[in-house]
Amino acid sequence: MHDPWANAAALDGLAIDHIGIVVRDLAPTLAWLRGRGFRVNDGVPLMGADGPLGQISAHCVFANGYVEISTPVPGSGNHLEPLLAQGEGVCILALATSDAAADHARLGALAAGRPRASSRRVQLREGEREARFVWFPLTEVVPGAITAVVEHRDPDIVFAAELREHPNGATRLADVLFGAAPALPALAAGDEQAAALLGQGLSPGIAGFSIGGCTAFADRRTGFHARGLP
Repeated sequence: MHDPWANAAALDGLAIDHIGIVVRDLAPTLAWLRGRGFRVNDGVPLMGADGPLGQISAHCVFANGYVEISTPVPGSGNHLEPLLAQGEGVCILALATSDAAADHARLGALAAGRPRASSRRVQLREGEREARFVWFPLTEVVPGAITAVVEHRDPDIVFAAELREHPNGATRLADVLFGAAPALPALAAGDEQAAALLGQGLSPGIAGFSIGGCTAFADRRTGFHARGLP
């Protein structure tokens, strides 16, 4: 039996950077968030060294992390297409690092691919800026989901104060529950397995997400709950 928390100790020191939601159509989820008083930018293409990555993503930003809502361009070969084939929902856990190269070396066999340079456009009041980042995937830490490590080269753009001005007054995310379906009852109960993962530097201050049913998605494989803290 696969233990979803088996590699938790190796992730010590890595906080949650963002949670990723994969959907077929961005519009309903963006409307759902905006209808609850969250600021979310419109979707923009993610870019790689050789051009578009075949992924359109929107972002809902807080002081302690953000929510990324993404859809793959059909037929693009983007790594999100297999996830979407399983159903819409919370499918990505991205952990933060200040040095992707060093953590790639430190994590060894847990690193499933080389660091990749990417970027996206961010619209600010002063004009459009480019937010650059480096990331690499991990092996299956949470079954059925992508776990990755990301280093922001332009955190002042990604976490700009104006992007965190939510009409509902939220400034921080409130909680995070993220795991394979068999582990969810344990997570919700706060047992030792849950504490083992969430206590290994996975930013217990971030919140607002749980795996479970959600009316925001057509499928029920995973779910999404947003709760902001003033």
